[in-house]
Amino acid sequence: MTGYLRYLSVAVLGLMAVALGINWLVDPYGLYRAYGANDWKPHAATQGALVKPYQVLKQSPRTLILGNSRAEVGFDPKDESWPKQLLPVYNLALPGTGARVERLLFEHVIAKHRIETVLLGVDFMDFLMRADAVIPDPGLSGRLLVTAEGKPNNMRWLHVLQDGTVTLASLDALLHSMDTVRQKGGTNIAHLTPEGFNPMYDYERIARSEGYYNLFRQRDVENLRAYLRRPKNLYLKGTASSPAFDDISRILRGARERGIQVQVVIYPYHAHLLEIFRLAGFWELFEDWKRELVHRVEADGRDHAVLWDFSGYHAYAREAVPAPSDRKTTVKWYWEAGHFKKELGSEVLKRLSGKGDISFGVVLTPENVERQLDLTRQDGGHFRDRPSAALSELMATVK
Repeated sequence: MTGYLRYLSVAVLGLMAVALGINWLVDPYGLYRAYGANDWKPHAATQGALVKPYQVLKQSPRTLILGNSRAEVGFDPKDESWPKQLLPVYNLALPGTGARVERLLFEHVIAKHRIETVLLGVDFMDFLMRADAVIPDPGLSGRLLVTAEGKPNNMRWLHVLQDGTVTLASLDALLHSMDTVRQKGGTNIAHLTPEGFNPMYDYERIARSEGYYNLFRQRDVENLRAYLRRPKNLYLKGTASSPAFDDISRILRGARERGIQVQVVIYPYHAHLLEIFRLAGFWELFEDWKRELVHRVEADGRDHAVLWDFSGYHAYAREAVPAPSDRKTTVKWYWEAGHFKKELGSEVLKRLSGKGDISFGVVLTPENVERQLDLTRQDGGHFRDRPSAALSELMATVK
């Protein structure tokens, strides 16, 4: 029996060594990238919270993109619109996250590297909260260089060891390595580039098979239901603040102290999503959110931050949605109402660098914010004066 156990132990160790070697070479999550050309990582698309905190430190970027999934799929670090002096760029945006994660990741990077510019995407939904809400631990702070309080994370080594075990010695990693090899060279498969960008290859396949109408319709219904359940509140009870706004202020102050320029960007929502804000009863709160952002940028960013609003009923946001039976027409600027394509992200980048379409996006300041809010209301009225079948169907969903 002792000999059998010894043989079994050797066999298990041998299999583990083989698995470790395979996972290191294939690197299914793009965490190690021992070979630079080995960039096809379909399983990395769902592992951003694991991969990006490590990869951003290896990349040593001059420019950092922060935000949620809208930023991850909309802003390509390889876009030609980036000024050369701001390269390299890393997309550190994480899907399903908000201002707390953005702040933690920002402090993680500046603890080790000097960066020059931050593109900080902000999303209205991420600021809606109950008056007594407590922001939970996002679950990734263990692998960051600093704690939630901004102090050095002395226990990070333990999390690094755990992540190494998961990505090199686990059965899941081995299965993902095998699947990565199997899918090598495939098209229309989810992917994450070495610079942290998700090109949405999988959506291209869905759009071709189901049509853009179904993409928009499904997400419109999901968004409307989500907003109808959301609390209509921005602040903690009895205050004029919230954890989300405070995290934005902390980013702005930290950037100002280090001479980092911050471009705060309100995303270019499609008009359908703007109408969902209105139909769900959030329009006034949406405007109050912008007013508070103006105040925060003015108070905490000063000469180092600018607030750009791309959320109006501009020509891009009014892009028509194809008919239900149309499987061929491609929507140029959007995947669906909430997520814009990198082509529209490129237009945003042009505006941030002082170029591009001057009718697209506006810098919000204390002096012009009320006027701009009024103009957006008027533009919304004009948009509804020219109803489409898709818009009529969206409005009927509320009834």
